Parts: sequence; structure tokens; C-alpha cells
Amino acid sequence: MNPVSLFFAQACLVVGTPFILWRGLRIGSIVPLVAMQIVGGILLGPSLLGALWPQGWQALFGPAQLSALSGLQWLAVVLFAFLSGLHIGGAQQPGIRRIAMAAALGSVLVPFALGTAAGAWLAYATPDAVGHAASAWQFAFAVGVSMAVTALPVLGAILREMKLSDSVPGQLAVGCAAFSDAAIWLVLSAILASAGRSSSYDFLRLACLGLAYVGAMLWLVRPLLARMLPRMAAVDARLALVAVLIFGSALISESIGLHYILGGFLAGVVLPRDAAGELRRQLEPATVVVLMPFFFLMTGLRTDIAIGGQATLLVFGLSTMVAVAGKVVGAALPARLAGLPRREAWMLGALVQTKGLMEVVVLGILFEAGLIGMTAFSGLLLMALATTVLAKPLTRAAARLRER
Repeated sequence: MNPVSLFFAQACLVVGTPFILWRGLRIGSIVPLVAMQIVGGILLGPSLLGALWPQGWQALFGPAQLSALSGLQWLAVVLFAFLSGLHIGGAQQPGIRRIAMAAALGSVLVPFALGTAAGAWLAYATPDAVGHAASAWQFAFAVGVSMAVTALPVLGAILREMKLSDSVPGQLAVGCAAFSDAAIWLVLSAILASAGRSSSYDFLRLACLGLAYVGAMLWLVRPLLARMLPRMAAVDARLALVAVLIFGSALISESIGLHYILGGFLAGVVLPRDAAGELRRQLEPATVVVLMPFFFLMTGLRTDIAIGGQATLLVFGLSTMVAVAGKVVGAALPARLAGLPRREAWMLGALVQTKGLMEVVVLGILFEAGLIGMTAFSGLLLMALATTVLAKPLTRAAARLRER
């Protein structure tokens, strides 16, 4: 099979497998497509396809056959980060600002604290879970970060499917997810930037360049875009300009020592809000449905559930309990204390524990940086799948509280 034929065979399997499973099993009302995309990446990896058909798997997805897919996964992640940035600073229903602030802070701080404690225990109980470049406390903070994630694009799809987009819990959940996205990208960039840096000069240089870069994006690029975009009547011209913005921002961010995901995210943050809706409609379907499965494949190729055995299951069980409890309690209780009715507060808590795409991206970055090992990566990936699947049933259960 020549390289072109191989690439399109890979593309058919990567994009088609999760969609066929999702439609064939008739689980669309319960499980979002992104959950099946995560499953598809695992099924095409060594955990299933590699174990059942080793020779064919090596021919299709062996290390020598993946060079064409690396660029696609980078493109997918940077566009996903950009789409996350577009949600920052959106309109909010009047009268719920105080509730939104309380819920947003709680939905990040509580699961982060609980996750860090769980990570500290796992570092001693399962040493194989710790990444090769991490100390026990670095690993604990990495687990805490992974617990604080809420996947905004997946949450948006769930809200649309459940007709909750205009509801108070839905709007609050979007605000919490946007705050979570901003906090996670910044914390991740700080962790990645400082990992392995022994020189205070290097850290000071990075801090100065990072501040200059963020300042230029906020106070130079944003006003320039606000003037240029309204004058460009052609849709394809605006899209081309935004694409150059995304890739250029990612290039600068990566070049100065920050991760390219921060560049993509910041490009979404500085884009004028009146252009955000149109760009989401243009980019989100292709990014989520077509490009992100390639990232999930590369993630699935790293995932071998059999390697960790019971340790992987321990990480999965503990992290799932911590993630669900931390998000539900962390969002629902502060919102309830701030004045949100009981039913809406628990619906909010159920919605924001959706991990989905964002969690998989975070885990991939933590694994590549050596902060978590294969055991933790596999267990936390299963946790991301479980919490995404649980979002709808938990929300429906919370919605019945008043009726009962």
C-alpha cells in the first residue's frame, strides 16, 4: 500500500469507526459523539485492534506509518484551543453574575484540591503512575489539573441536545467551562514552561517574553482585528486572516517556550466577539468531527489498558469518583449558597463534570511532558470517557428533583 492509499485507509478508520459505532448502537440520546471518538481511538490502539490483529495493526498504525498524522493532530489541538478561546467573555444573562462567579471558582478549586490529594496518594500507592520527569508533588498537581477540566465544546453539544442552552443552568455551565478552560490552559502552560528549567535566568526570560506576547495580543492585535475584520466583506478572506492569526500565535507561543496550545487559545480570546459566532459555525464541525479523531487515534496508540492492570483500574476508579464528586459539589454548593434554586444547582453540577475533548488534550500534554506515566494516562483517559457519558443521566436525574 503506497503512502497516499495508507493515509486514506487510516482516515476512513479514524473518522468512520466512532461514527458507525455511535449510529449503529443507537446511543446518540445517551452518549455524545465525542465519547465514541475517544472509544474509537482506544479500539484502534494496542488495547484492542493491536491485540487482535497485530500484523495488520502494525501495517496500518505502526510507528513507521504515523508520520502523516502528526501534523493533523497538532492542527486539531490548536484549532480546538482556538474554539475554546472564542467562548471567553461571551454574553451572560443579567442577574446571575454573582452565582456564576461562585460556581466557576468552586468548579475549578474543589476538584483541583481533591484531585491533588488523590494524586499525592496515588504517587505512593502506584509509583508506576508517576511520569519519568515528575516528582510526587508534580504528579499530584498534574492529577489535580486533570480533575478541574470541563470540556466546553462537548458541553455545548449536550446543552443543544437536551434543549438547555437558554436555561439558567446551561448558561452558568458555559460560564464555568469557559473559566475552567482559561485557568487550565494558563496553568498547563506554566507547568510546561517551568518543567526542567534549572536556571532562574531562563525562567525570568520566559516570564518577560510571555508577558510581552500576551500584552501584544491583547492591546495591539485585538484592536487591529476589530478594525480589519468589519472591512473585509469576503467570508473566505476573513477566514484566511483568522487562520494566519491562529497559526502565527501558536508559532510565537511555541518559539518563546510556552506551549502552542496557549497560542491557539489566546488567538480565540482576542478575536472580536461579533465575529466569534460565525467562525464557530465555520470551524467547529470540521474540527470536532473530522480533525479531533486523529488526535484521539494518537492518544489511543499511547493507551494500553493491559499494561497497568489493577493499577490502571485503581487510577480509573479513584479519579472518576473524585472528578464527579469534585465537579458536582464544587459547582452546585457555591451556586446554591449564592441563591440558585436546588434543582438548577444540581443540574449545573451534573453538567460541568463533562470532560470530553479537553481532558484528552490535557492528558496527552501531561503524558508527553513526562508528568504522568502510562498507568495514570490510561486510567485517567477511561475517567474522561466515564464522566462524559455520565453527564446526561446525572443532569436528567437532577432535573427530576422538583417533580419528586
